Order: sequence, then structure tokens, then C-alpha cells
Amino acid sequence: MCGARRTRNERGALSIEFLLVISALMLVFMLMLQYAVKAHAHRVAEAAAEEALAAASAYDGTVASGEHAGNDALTDLGSLSNTTVAVTRNGATASVTITGDVEQLIPFVPVHVTVHLKGPIEQFVPAP
Repeated sequence: MCGARRTRNERGALSIEFLLVISALMLVFMLMLQYAVKAHAHRVAEAAAEEALAAASAYDGTVASGEHAGNDALTDLGSLSNTTVAVTRNGATASVTITGDVEQLIPFVPVHVTVHLKGPIEQFVPAP
């Protein structure tokens, strides 16, 4: 008989190996899922920043109208918590910064999103 001889009891070894592999696979899956949630939240913040910038950089726009538009967009789109919308407007440009926290799927790994957009302010140019 040409078989490998077992010199010790290996009963239950396969169960331990299975648990180790499944734990590693679950960790990788959770990391990928956290990345996808962060990517979605970043896109939500970008969309809200675009809305805020459009309102703030309009010809008759104000800082308050930009902040209101950004907060409304974040409320409608959701998926971010503890958000702040900061709008600045000077003579030639308007800028918007939106920050927020992403839903945490992996314990002890906080994820934050920050988006900053800048654009020119619409100006009235009379016809020649």
C-alpha cells in the first residue's frame, strides 16, 4: 500500500484552514465595499458642490444662495453625514468646499470626503 502515513491526528485541520481563508476573503470584500461606498459618497459631494457653485457663481448669486443650494442637494442625495458647505465669492471667482463623513463599514476606519470646486462668476457684458 503506497499511501501517506499519518503520524498525528489532523482531525479538524480543514475547518481551521477554511475559517482562515473565509476571514481573509471577508476582509477583502469589506474593503472593496468600503471603497465603493466612499466613491459613491465622493460623487454625491461633487454633485452637491456643482449645484452650489452654479448658484454662487450666477450673475445675481450670493454666498447664501450657494450654501442653500449645496445643502439642498446634499439633503436630496443623502449618503453623507456631518456635512459642511463652505462657499466663498470674490470679484472674479466663486469656490465651494464640501466635507462630510461616509458610512463606516469597517470598524475603527473613519472615512471622510472633501470636494473643492472653483469657477468664474458670471458677468454682464453690455452689447457694443
